[in-house]
Amino acid sequence: MPTLSSQITEIELKIKSLLSENTRLKAQMSDKEQRVYELEKENNALVNSFKESEDRNVALKTANAMLGSDEYKTKTKLKINALIREIDQCIAQLT
Repeated sequence: MPTLSSQITEIELKIKSLLSENTRLKAQMSDKEQRVYELEKENNALVNSFKESEDRNVALKTANAMLGSDEYKTKTKLKINALIREIDQCIAQLT
């Protein structure tokens, strides 16, 4: 049967071990939180870059259509007609 002194020593060792493990886990968690923050920043930058690329793509398609590309001629004509109708409505409201 272990003595009270040896039991206390065992408990102290276990407590030290647990405290050490707790410190290690806190440091690991801090590292993981930092990594998550960095990844969120990178993700936001990529999302913004993607949106800018989409906007540029739309602008290029529109420019291509204005230059007379057969692929976008119909679409461009429809947009122009819609804008003309909108201008006509504005003129009608002003008069």
